[in-house]
Amino acid sequence: MSYPVNYKNITADIDFYQELDVMHREAENYLRGFKWCKEIKNSFLYTNLGGVLCIFLFEIINTQSSEDNFLWVMVGDFPPMYLDVYGPKKTKHVVEDYINLAQDWIDQVKKGIPVIDCYPFNAEPTLELAERLEKRVLFMKNELLDNMDDISFRN
Repeated sequence: MSYPVNYKNITADIDFYQELDVMHREAENYLRGFKWCKEIKNSFLYTNLGGVLCIFLFEIINTQSSEDNFLWVMVGDFPPMYLDVYGPKKTKHVVEDYINLAQDWIDQVKKGIPVIDCYPFNAEPTLELAERLEKRVLFMKNELLDNMDDISFRN
């Protein structure tokens, strides 16, 4: 199978299907939690590591920006994140941005500084959560980046 794959074309024979289905629903629910996401029109799978990490590209109806209708969403065993396609153009860039934004959040929490100016992760800024997130960020940085397919944005 070559990526990206329109999620409508995903079948049960894909790797990690059950976990992938859970991750897709989590990504959809995450986006629907923002009032500017009026509707999800389409979604594409770009990276599939089951419950560990999935990267999707969503086409949405955005009530706050008619030109901002494509969003990357990264979900897994860490707080989810969305990024617009004007920044990261490839899947490795999505992960690199996640690493950098998460590291900023982690550093602020460890220093006891409010995370007001950080990416708004849907997570309590506690030392325990920062340490758990830091383990995932280290995995992404040290293991994942050099071993993942780098797939470009296509709409």
